[in-house]
Parts: sequence; structure tokens; C-alpha cells
Amino acid sequence: MNEAEKKLCKRRKHIKQATDVNRKHADMMKTESIARHERSRIQVRSEVLDNRQIDYKSHMNWLEN
Repeated sequence: MNEAEKKLCKRRKHIKQATDVNRKHADMMKTESIARHERSRIQVRSEVLDNRQIDYKSHMNWLEN
């Protein structure tokens, strides 16, 4: 192998590693987003149910689920 081939081999290796890291990061962000939305739904539901001034249960059937 000459110098040019070695540089090209190293460059491809670094590109592959960077691609893997970027893919893992994108997957992580997606799962975090899903978890964040689920926590948001739980928070909204608990705030509505804890409100003692207005009885939302009789108007919103989805709260019971």
C-alpha cells in the first residue's frame, strides 16, 4: 500500500465511524422525543384530574382511560 491508499483507507474508516455515531444519535433523539411526549400526556392528564374547581371527567371520556 502506498501513502495515498493508506490515507484513503483511514478516511473511509473515519467516515464510517462518524456515520455510525450520527445514526445512533438520531435514534437516541427519536426515543427521547417519544418518551418526552408520553410524559407530557401524563402531566396534562394529572393536572386536569387534580383540578378541583371544574369536573372535567363528566365532559372528557378519554380521561378515564
